[in-house]
Amino acid sequence: MTWANRVTVLRLFCVPAMAAVLWQYGKSQAGGPGDDRLRIAGISLFLAAALTDALDGFIARQWNQQSWLGRILDPLADKLLMLVSLLCLTTFPSPRSAPLPFWFLVLVVSRDSLLLSGVGLLHLLKRKVPIHPHWTGKAATFFSFVAVTAALLKLSWAAWACWIAAGFVLASAAFYLSVGLRALVQGGSGISLRPTQRGSAGPRFS
Repeated sequence: MTWANRVTVLRLFCVPAMAAVLWQYGKSQAGGPGDDRLRIAGISLFLAAALTDALDGFIARQWNQQSWLGRILDPLADKLLMLVSLLCLTTFPSPRSAPLPFWFLVLVVSRDSLLLSGVGLLHLLKRKVPIHPHWTGKAATFFSFVAVTAALLKLSWAAWACWIAAGFVLASAAFYLSVGLRALVQGGSGISLRPTQRGSAGPRFS
């Protein structure tokens, strides 16, 4: 296993550890303001995991360690990190009193499920289409990261970051759906859907 993949695996291990810490923090909020030590631990794990995303890509490019395994694990780790963070921060201690709105989690999961279903359908129909990361998807990821960080820091505007991210989530869904529908109608343009190198501009939903 390459060093880049080891860093990615480390990020994967950070996800359940962060979930456990945030779950305990949510429980501690039931009877009061919550245990700040757990909150700080959750922030540390989230930021450490986010930093490994940049680190594994740098290592892979700098020392030519791109691999098929890394091209699968890297986006998987990114998606799990964000989804688990949102799950914890929209449901603990309860959906009504959580720092982030539950509807935002539903929106993100719905978009990802819809896009994955579309990719699966195109694959079954043997359609070929170039799908590159779009700026709307990158903006949605960025503002989701901002919302999670703000919620962990107890900043009052965390929920507003969700509204901004939601706009970009919907915009990115519309963009990728239009690409998929064109491929379905026209039969694709000859470029296969496949995982891409870390840091490259290729078929990867942001």
